[in-house]
Amino acid sequence: MKKIAFLFPLLAIALTSCSTNNKVIESKVFCFDTLVEAKLYNGKNEHIKEIEKILNNISNLTDNYELKSINGVYAINQTNEEITIDEQLYTLLQDSFDMANNGVDNFNPLCGSLSKKWKESLAKKEILSETVINEELDKINNTEVILKDNYVIQRNGEAEIDLGGVAKGYALDLVNNYLQENGVASYLINAGSSSIALGEKLTKDGLFTIGLKEVKNAYIKAKNCFISTSSIYEQGVTIDGVTYSHIINPKTGSAINVNDGVIVISRNGAFGDAFSTSLMNNTLEEIKEIEKINDIKTIIIKNNKIVYSHKDIEVKYH
Repeated sequence: MKKIAFLFPLLAIALTSCSTNNKVIESKVFCFDTLVEAKLYNGKNEHIKEIEKILNNISNLTDNYELKSINGVYAINQTNEEITIDEQLYTLLQDSFDMANNGVDNFNPLCGSLSKKWKESLAKKEILSETVINEELDKINNTEVILKDNYVIQRNGEAEIDLGGVAKGYALDLVNNYLQENGVASYLINAGSSSIALGEKLTKDGLFTIGLKEVKNAYIKAKNCFISTSSIYEQGVTIDGVTYSHIINPKTGSAINVNDGVIVISRNGAFGDAFSTSLMNNTLEEIKEIEKINDIKTIIIKNNKIVYSHKDIEVKYH
């Protein structure tokens, strides 16, 4: 099946650079079907090289369109036999299914083949038929993934694994851990703007300024956190006045979202990514309740306007 590349950020976020005399070490690497930019304000070249290694490794392991790793997601999706996989992928799969089964309601790692069919259909400006949607939902409901000892996994069923909703966030978790362990506290990692890891800026308050491109003149300030975004703006396709997106509701199979955009600020990249995807199909009241239970803060966007922001997020305007 031919891969359909979506190279644009889900919700474009403009990032300001640090004003400092320190030498900024930068890197740009293409992975996860997007350009990932890393800026270290108190790091070394060896740190950048390790960051690139981490990003490329997780990108290759989680690719579900091409065989980029013999023990990655693509390989898992080709068989119902037991397969030994990479330890980091094993952990990511374990965490992903735990999130899907414990509170991240509209998130399911088994939406791979359904997502592919929606993307193919929308690329032709066509709506996926109810027959195909129901066939794919049956696959999801009748597929199980068993994680065994010694990093062995077995997929029983036809539904394909897709970790696109968490892979970048998980990679940024690994990058963040590596930087913290090596004493690098001032950094900015921008994974196509849909997943961002922030350390502290080399200023008195340590805050980075993040502009919300899809909301005119709006911006927020943040540090030491992950910012995850999902939206219909870059990848949405409008057919007969209805906008469909790449974000699929795993319960109904629909590609029509409740919200136009969701920004999640969290302490964990994979967790934040999963919730930004999930909350695209939650009502505002549901989101407020989810915020209370989970350590996340959200901004909700509709019609290029902020309709809700957590009480601890100060949205400013130029």
